[in-house]
Amino acid sequence: MATFGIEGIRYFGNARANKVATVSDFTYTFNICNGLDAKLRSAGHTRTFYWANQDCWETDIRDSGQGGDDVTYADNVDLFFIITHGGNTNGQARMLYDTPQQNWRTYSGTWELGENWNSEWIMAYSCDTVDLNNVGGIWNIFAGMHVYCGAWGLMWDGPTTDECGEDIGDNLTNGHTVSASWIDGVSDWWVDNHPITVCPGNAATWNNGNINWNLSYLNRDHLWGHGNVDPDLPPNQQACLLWRWTEG
Repeated sequence: MATFGIEGIRYFGNARANKVATVSDFTYTFNICNGLDAKLRSAGHTRTFYWANQDCWETDIRDSGQGGDDVTYADNVDLFFIITHGGNTNGQARMLYDTPQQNWRTYSGTWELGENWNSEWIMAYSCDTVDLNNVGGIWNIFAGMHVYCGAWGLMWDGPTTDECGEDIGDNLTNGHTVSASWIDGVSDWWVDNHPITVCPGNAATWNNGNINWNLSYLNRDHLWGHGNVDPDLPPNQQACLLWRWTEG
């Protein structure tokens, strides 16, 4: 079975007061987080941490080799899920926090996930954390991690998206792939979310430019206990990035 950690930020008053960002607070952060948490725990998976608001720090995902503490948090669980405001800077994902421990924002250039630790899957319910014109900008985060689940555009916070966490959890524990669980789980009947899943592939997956999707984590990886999980792919065996995106 899997271990997981959750971080949810609903309020950004401290960031606004310090003129870090002029962003609004969210409304349904903990509906989403609690739904995923309940589904995973009821299926027998182990919650390692669940942090909220100013207890969420950018060092939780920053690589320990760059002054962070990912070995305790994001890289110490199989699945890490976060909700916050997001964006993109020169191909790097960025996410906002409401306290500077040590910085107000995280940038994916400081992440190296899966390197001698647990992380297989990251899910970020945050806008614009992947640039479709520069998906390779997040290649560095795959230090053994399998799939990054993020957004190539807006992700909405509203009364019809409050069940997204529950839907993701249902999908994961019903045997859907991690990629499909994310894309279907955050899709909504009222607003258009913009999910994307990204993974590295090896030389067999790349096959001189003839992509073999059947060998991809996007088609093969499931949550532990609910289907196949492929072995880690270290950076020196990575030959390509693959991604799947949709709007809905």
